Amino acid sequence: MPSPSVACQACKRRRIKCDETKPSCKNCRKSQRICLDANAVKQANFSIHVENDFASGKSKRPRGPRSILSTPHLQDDLKTRALTYYLNTHIQSPGQASHFPVCLSGSISAWKLSGRSSPMVDLALAAVALVVYSRTQQQPAAGEEGAQIYYQLLHTLQDRIGDLSSIDDFDAWLLTTQLMGRYEGTTHGPSDFDSAEPFNQIRNWAHQDGAQAVLKLWYDRSTHESASFIVNQTRRGLMRTSLLRGIPLPDWMLDGSKFGEKDLDLQYDQVEVRLADLRHATARLEEEKDQSSVKISELNAQAQEIDQALQDWIARTPKKCSYERHVIPGEDSWSRTHFYSPTVYTFSKPGHATVWVQYFSTRMLIISTRLRILTSSHTNPLVNAYEKEARDCQLTLKTMANDLASIVPFILGKVKIEYSAVVPKQTKALVVEDAEINPCQAIMIIWPLSISAGLRGVDKEQQMWFRSELAGLGRLLGDGIIESAESEKWLTI
Repeated sequence: MPSPSVACQACKRRRIKCDETKPSCKNCRKSQRICLDANAVKQANFSIHVENDFASGKSKRPRGPRSILSTPHLQDDLKTRALTYYLNTHIQSPGQASHFPVCLSGSISAWKLSGRSSPMVDLALAAVALVVYSRTQQQPAAGEEGAQIYYQLLHTLQDRIGDLSSIDDFDAWLLTTQLMGRYEGTTHGPSDFDSAEPFNQIRNWAHQDGAQAVLKLWYDRSTHESASFIVNQTRRGLMRTSLLRGIPLPDWMLDGSKFGEKDLDLQYDQVEVRLADLRHATARLEEEKDQSSVKISELNAQAQEIDQALQDWIARTPKKCSYERHVIPGEDSWSRTHFYSPTVYTFSKPGHATVWVQYFSTRMLIISTRLRILTSSHTNPLVNAYEKEARDCQLTLKTMANDLASIVPFILGKVKIEYSAVVPKQTKALVVEDAEINPCQAIMIIWPLSISAGLRGVDKEQQMWFRSELAGLGRLLGDGIIESAESEKWLTI
């Protein structure tokens, strides 16, 4: 039996052969059309007349002439087009990659797979889809409609926000707050960073604080035996926020096992928990006028212990997650776009790459924090003793940054492994110059690039490259905050 066609809606309407490439087929790319999955669109809005009940005798066929069913013109429905585009191109399934980079994308997928519905989730998702569609496809009308839906969502929440104790569907509330944060971030742009306001004043953390309040209610009511995927991902997102803001996690969030973490994920989780506390302590140390030598030594030792714990974690990861190192020959024969150097790392699966980008970026964060501790006071008698350690930290930072940059081409689909037909198991790296970047691929690298783009102590040339990559991916994703990474007022971590 032939497999059903998954041709896009545009190719079916034009009656031409579709190569079925995702997220955009060759015909749609060439004609600059929006490539929508016809089956997904059909499931979203079409009302299908089923004859089975009539044929089996379960229902009586209506007498008289049938009314003519009018099918909606989906191409004229801006909201449907935006939702279909967003869900097809920006959303990963929870199992599509490592859980590390998933967060909002995986939460949306988990919600859709659960079959549940919620008016506020529907409104929030529509608002985000429309504003992303507006920015990525240059459709101003979609942005205006998204704003109207967002204000409708705010009005809906005003009636319910006063009594959080009445919440019965925590996943719906947590996902809604995440989507609202995504919407707010998307509506900003590089022009917002031209003002004198620092990043933290432009970046509104209110939705993250709201998500934490809802998560606390879940924690107080739950038995902690079966945290949902959305609960798990919400906590991970809040941990990232605490690392960016330099604030510690509340006591009730410290034990990842109560939020669904286990095995290697739990081991990594504890590294992040300790790192958040260390970064908060480091910020307090820098604010003190007279730094204590004992305190500096204690924090330096803590940083080394956390660094070792992270290295122990990566050593326990399966061998199948390891990478191969390649040097692309002939620098003039391939495009340097998305390549920091000719050195690239490749993996057997994209999900394995996310483990290593997480390792390299987290270690950079640890080493940078340790460097801040070692250089916190020029008047401290231990400064001279720490000079060698500080230089070692700078060298490690540069090495980790090179490693991170070497994975970017693989994640973005610019490099692939091709097996030789002549020599078995011999491989080589190929540059894929014309490959279109899938937004789902870009999402996998956003968090590590966000760290490296704003981290203190990173080599200037490396940091400028990270910022340029991040800004370009922000334009691809329609994320105004990320798109502003090249601004002078970008976040310093």
